[in-house]
Amino acid sequence: MNEISNLAVYPVKKNNIINFRADKNTERPPVKSAEIDAFVKDYEKAQKQAKREKNLQTALSIFIAAVFGVIGYVTIKQSDLFAKKVQKAIAKDVSKEKTFEELALSKEMMKEVEDIKTFVEKEGLLKELGEEQIPGVLFYGEPGGGKNAYIYALTKYIQSKFPGSKLFEANVLKFNDKYWGGSENNVLKYMENVVKEAKANPDKKIILFLDEIDSVARKATGSNAEISEKIQNAFKTAFNDVLETPNIIITAATNKASKESAITTLLDDAIMNRFAKKVFVPLPTAEQHIKNFIDNFKKLPDKYVSKELLDPNNETLKKLCNYISQDGHHVSFRDAISIFKKTKLEFAKSYKEGNKITIDNLKEAVLDKANQLNWPPSEIEAFKAALA
Repeated sequence: MNEISNLAVYPVKKNNIINFRADKNTERPPVKSAEIDAFVKDYEKAQKQAKREKNLQTALSIFIAAVFGVIGYVTIKQSDLFAKKVQKAIAKDVSKEKTFEELALSKEMMKEVEDIKTFVEKEGLLKELGEEQIPGVLFYGEPGGGKNAYIYALTKYIQSKFPGSKLFEANVLKFNDKYWGGSENNVLKYMENVVKEAKANPDKKIILFLDEIDSVARKATGSNAEISEKIQNAFKTAFNDVLETPNIIITAATNKASKESAITTLLDDAIMNRFAKKVFVPLPTAEQHIKNFIDNFKKLPDKYVSKELLDPNNETLKKLCNYISQDGHHVSFRDAISIFKKTKLEFAKSYKEGNKITIDNLKEAVLDKANQLNWPPSEIEAFKAALA
């Protein structure tokens, strides 16, 4: 009985459901106390279960939100960290690189050198004739032909005419980022910083060298078409800003093509058309190999090098270089450096006082490289016979 309102509150059972009722009637229907206890326990249990489920749902929602938050944060931070490495755009020091005169360039490449020199030396005249800036140059050919060395020599030449000019070399493979939007951001940020550098130094030349350009300029095909298109669009946008900056000289290189027709198949048309000059860089000729070997042996102390290795007219040296420059042998400048180092190493292994490096040492180093390059046994035997 409620003492204040004079009402009685008692449970009423109907259809196995117990409810509570209040009225002035003090007579209570017969309900077993065990049923009331069971009802109260079930009610309390249901309340606790509901509370647990609610807490679980809340915790799960918080956890999911936290997971997505962490993923988003890590994605942005990782992309930003990678972009910072790329977008810093540090100028390359070419002071120790070779000049055009020091390089063993082919006749075809020397013609390209003269064209570039004309653009640099006759800039004022060419502007009057409607040529606003040095055209973009795309170098293509097999790895090891000397594309990078050519760019470094070009930079040194331009620096001699425009002191303070800089080279920004970007291997665009590093633009690619596994995080969403990262690759596009890397492209835009890098180009943006190069343009800023050029605008801040209008009296100097900025050489932009995009190595492995096919990694961002390849025609979009297959499952990566959408991703490639996004990167290419970012590249085109950034590239337009570069083209509109008159003191930037644009160069690029790819190892994925050895013919101009192959470039057409490989690279996106809109990007390819932004390069007015396309220069094929072949693997070294025999004359280039001879000059390269002699230049390297000249750097060693005279007491260790036989005169035959310093003589461009030596018949054995000519035969050796003629053979390694033949089609199918694929001996690049990089391979030639490897051969030179192997020659020194083998000489050092068996060195005795008074010994000198000979062509026989060089020949053995070539044979070692031939095995690495998978020359057919018949070719190796023919090489041995030619130099016997």
